[in-house]
Amino acid sequence: MSKTKVNRWYFGDYWGSYQGSAYNNLIYIVTISFFLTVAFETENALTRKYDSDFIVNFVYELVKAFFLSDYVGKLANSWAKKDYDMREFFNSFLHFRSIFDLFTLILLNTNYVPNQSPVILTAYILKISINIYQSQFRSIINRLKFILLSKPSKTFFPITLLAVLTYTFASLMYLLERNIDPLHFGSIVRSLWFSVVSITTVGYGDVTPSTVLGKVVSTSFALLGIICIALLTANIIEINNEYEEKIK
Repeated sequence: MSKTKVNRWYFGDYWGSYQGSAYNNLIYIVTISFFLTVAFETENALTRKYDSDFIVNFVYELVKAFFLSDYVGKLANSWAKKDYDMREFFNSFLHFRSIFDLFTLILLNTNYVPNQSPVILTAYILKISINIYQSQFRSIINRLKFILLSKPSKTFFPITLLAVLTYTFASLMYLLERNIDPLHFGSIVRSLWFSVVSITTVGYGDVTPSTVLGKVVSTSFALLGIICIALLTANIIEINNEYEEKIK
């Protein structure tokens, strides 16, 4: 096998090298197959028409086999990268990503939890997310870390302001609307839903104020929310441009 093919099909390792392009495409295929199977399993019309148990179990077993080969391949590559030193093998085995992969494999291959349970589905999603993180999405994670941590005053101040406005708005709506619409405004906790969707300008329309004062307050806080989100967006764009200059 040529060097190019080896690089393209490289499993990656636990010491900082990432998957080859061909192996990365295989990860995408496994990911799509898994999520399509989960969606297929929840539709009764499809499960009645087709032999859903066979298809679902086949895909689950295929994904388990893929995760097993992925773990073994990364562990072997990590050991090879350290010239097959036994001490380095144990260091690779005890690497936190290796331990997580092993834990996920044990969880997925035991019968204590059914395949369809939230625990198993979460384990699949976490494992797939880690595989993706080790490839193209690493740059996205680095970008987000730079945006959030390089100048926290420009990101956390608008977020904090939004949080304060949201709680204040919910408290006011509770005081103004609790006697008229106790189902949606009977407590500050209940009012938070309307507060969040209004300040973020989503506005689903499922909950609306009834009093004139409640409508005035809602309009005022919605406008304040637009200003805060615009400020946060502008700051993120500015920091992102600084990141682009840094990586050039």
